[in-house]
Amino acid sequence: MANRTYLYTTPIAPQDDPARVRSRRLSGISEWSYAIPLVPRILVSADPRACQSIIWDETPGLIAVTARCGPGIDRLDRFLGRIDHPGLGTMAEDALRFLRSHTEPDHHFVLECGEVFDMDDEPFADQGRALMAGLADIDAEMEAVLTKFVPAKPTFWQRVFTPSQESIEEPLRELGLGYWSDTLYFELDGPR
Repeated sequence: MANRTYLYTTPIAPQDDPARVRSRRLSGISEWSYAIPLVPRILVSADPRACQSIIWDETPGLIAVTARCGPGIDRLDRFLGRIDHPGLGTMAEDALRFLRSHTEPDHHFVLECGEVFDMDDEPFADQGRALMAGLADIDAEMEAVLTKFVPAKPTFWQRVFTPSQESIEEPLRELGLGYWSDTLYFELDGPR
């Protein structure tokens, strides 16, 4: 099994009523294997709130993160607008189009990282606190990532051999772009 990070959306504030969200109103947005990429963390970085996991309901502690969709999408849009990369155009447009068509500005994202936390020996609650602390410093992380995308003069081999589209997009996929779907591996039962 691939340990995944999941991103959901719900019209109900998860920190207020996690049981209601779990049983009624959670829709998939995206998932990533073996990591908690930058893009989903950006999406929950505008006024993030730690909350109980909706997936790991037997786990004590606040290990999931929720934030309103509108401010998170706006922050991601500004970040993507600053990346200078030849493969970004379509990937950025697709991401923003998908997010805006599958969310409402006043709905909430729910970032579920329990499966990724489970790969580590550190207690879930400690990893949840570290995730929240990282969100407080996400602007510095975004600036550091942007420096990696500053255009560089192509090397001799890059001029001789045309890179594949897959290799061009790889640094963007590592950020968490390109994995948008409303059908996730872990779907909660219940009316939508």
